[in-house]
Amino acid sequence: MEDYILVEGFKHIRHQQQSFLEEEMIERTKSLYNWMDKRRSVRHFSNKDIPIEVIENIIKTASTAPSGAHKQPWTFCVIKSANIKKKIREAAEEEER
Repeated sequence: MEDYILVEGFKHIRHQQQSFLEEEMIERTKSLYNWMDKRRSVRHFSNKDIPIEVIENIIKTASTAPSGAHKQPWTFCVIKSANIKKKIREAAEEEER
């Protein structure tokens, strides 16, 4: 059996149902919570170059989030310009006010 199916010519990864023991589910959810609880909003951007492969992997990961009818109606933009980053930060801060 293939690990994907074709829908209108596009590959869709076949869902593999997993079964976990209750103790394992509890431990996995605690681990995920502890990891996610370390997230923070960032409005000051580094001038350090990030390898494009890292950025692409982050975008691929974000694009796997569930959405209505699995349409993923979002757009991701990679911003390299320090001036544009500054304007985004200022706009975000203005929105909060």
